[in-house]
Amino acid sequence: MMRKDEELMRYAPDLCTFNTFDANQQAASLFNWQQEYDQLSRGSFLGQIRERKFSHAHLFRESSNRKLKQQCRINEGIWLGISANDRPLHINHVQGNPDSILIREAGVDFELLTPETFSIYGLVISPAMVEIIQQQLDLESLHNKSHFLGCSQPYTQQIKAYLTLLLSPSQSRWSFQTHHSIVQDMLVELFAQSSNHVVQKANASQRENTMRRIRQYLDNSQYRKPVTVSELCDAVYVSRRTLQYTFESCCDTSPKQFIQSVRLNQIRRILQNPSEQRCINEIAFDFGFFHLGHFCQSYKQLFGESPMQTRSNV
Repeated sequence: MMRKDEELMRYAPDLCTFNTFDANQQAASLFNWQQEYDQLSRGSFLGQIRERKFSHAHLFRESSNRKLKQQCRINEGIWLGISANDRPLHINHVQGNPDSILIREAGVDFELLTPETFSIYGLVISPAMVEIIQQQLDLESLHNKSHFLGCSQPYTQQIKAYLTLLLSPSQSRWSFQTHHSIVQDMLVELFAQSSNHVVQKANASQRENTMRRIRQYLDNSQYRKPVTVSELCDAVYVSRRTLQYTFESCCDTSPKQFIQSVRLNQIRRILQNPSEQRCINEIAFDFGFFHLGHFCQSYKQLFGESPMQTRSNV
């Protein structure tokens, strides 16, 4: 019989939800923050916080129905903020666009001005996770003088889709460890996209050995869960930059694109099996695609037809 602690570790940490009826109550409800909120628009206040706490990151969605001025400071680590409902906000009197990723370090006061009917995703990265990111990217520091973290718009949308899934009340079928790996990889990729650091290139023999270990690891995993770039780095003992260069040199593609192409081909073979009864949604999710629109678009780009057309042609 499975012990209770083992049962808990199978899934993502429990989703906690707090409904609030006062701006100051909402400010006091976030873990490990020092905050003070001023309500700026008229009417009764309604707010909500939904959160999951991992050992290396605190992820939450904060919603409010009134315009607020928020004086904020996190106690440790690094905070990232992303508009959850595609509405812009101001940080320290600078307006970001709906896909901006805000960043602030611990111990630094900052001000947010949020509009009515607003929702924001927050990610607080622990000091231990900050060290892991620095090691994987060969960076001395994640210090950022700007209010915003550079990231591509498509990747920001993928992050929002995953956070929507993670912070929804429904129970995910992925394990705790899988979510832990996804969150870590997501954070590393964010800082990788914002960094201009150059890697020392490996020689041909080193690249060949790295690719051999990667293929062995991927074959053993059978691609039946989201295999992250961070997970590959740990498995073959290379930095993220070295892994990126190795794939570009050996496969003329990135690690993420390589893994995605293999997954899509495996899904295509399943869809071409006339005895397969699972719906397309379920198959895609089983192979690590949590954003159905992104999956369908990637599938059509690779094969020139939609997943539904592939199944219909069987």
